[in-house]
Amino acid sequence: MGININDLIAAASRKLGVPEEKIRAAVNSGNVSELKAYLGDKERERFERTMNDRGLTEELGKKYMADKRR
Repeated sequence: MGININDLIAAASRKLGVPEEKIRAAVNSGNVSELKAYLGDKERERFERTMNDRGLTEELGKKYMADKRR
């Protein structure tokens, strides 16, 4: 089950109030620190916890990015 990255970016843009181009640039560069400023404390904490959980990030990668890996 792949995800549509364009739909995901559009949803994040609406939720955070950040232009889609800014989100797309952060995703492509891998630098999401600027975007974290738009998150609330609870959301930022959850994001950090998720990103620091190697098992969870690998599981998410396998589930949603399997068709993107070469």
